[in-house]
Amino acid sequence: MKSAALLALTASIGLATAAAGLPAAKAVNYSDDPTKPTTIKRDSQGRYVFEGRVAGVSGAACAANPVPTNCADFVKIAVPKLLQVTKINLDYYNAVDDRAFVSVQAGSTYTAFSGAGALAYNHFGWRGLCATNYGPLRPAAPSANYNCTNGTDTNPVSTPATTDLFKNVYTGNPPSPVIGAPLTEGDYTFWIQQITGDSEYRFTVTTAYVPGPLPVLGAAGAFGWARSLRRRLRAG
Repeated sequence: MKSAALLALTASIGLATAAAGLPAAKAVNYSDDPTKPTTIKRDSQGRYVFEGRVAGVSGAACAANPVPTNCADFVKIAVPKLLQVTKINLDYYNAVDDRAFVSVQAGSTYTAFSGAGALAYNHFGWRGLCATNYGPLRPAAPSANYNCTNGTDTNPVSTPATTDLFKNVYTGNPPSPVIGAPLTEGDYTFWIQQITGDSEYRFTVTTAYVPGPLPVLGAAGAFGWARSLRRRLRAG
C-alpha cells in the first residue's frame, strides 16, 4: 500500500485524456525496481541522457506493489571523480496526461518515496518543470498532446530555468528540498512516475569539471596524470 506522503506527491498527477498519438521515439522502458535501477552511461559530451516511456507501452494499468509497476522508471548515474552534476533538465514530454513526477536521491537505490531523503522532486509537463508557473491543472481546451517544449495548443516554456530541477522544485506539501550546490562524485538514482496514461520523456543531466587548481607536476608527471585522467573518465 502506498504511504500517505506518496499519495500526496503522486496522486495529483491528473486524469488521462484521449490517446496521445505518441511518436516512434527512442524512449524505452527502464527498470521498475527501485533496488535495481537501470544504469545510464555518460555520452561523448559528458552528459547522462535518459528517455523513457512510463505507464505501459499500451496504457497498461498500474499495479501498486508497493511501487507502481509499468508506471515507474528507476535510473542511476555514477558521477566519477573530477566531475560534478550542474543541471538536471527536462528536454521533452509527450503524454495523454499534463504532468508526471520526477525525484532524485543520492545512492544506488531509491527509497525516498515519502519525500524524506530526496534531494529534490517536482511534477513535470504542464505543471512543474516546463511550466511558467504551477498554474491550473490543464488549459481550458486540453489537448491530447502535452509536449511541453513544442506544444500544439500552447507553449508554457518561458526560460530554460523552468526545466531545470536545480532551479524549479515542488513548493506544495510536503515541499521539495532545493539542490543548493553541484552534485559531486557518487551514485544518484532517479524515480520517474506516471499513473494515468502513456507518457514519453527525456532528461539530460549535465556535468562539468570540479573547479580548483591542477596539481603542479613536471613534464613527465603531467603527461602521466593527463593519461590517467582520460582513463578514469572513460571508465566512469
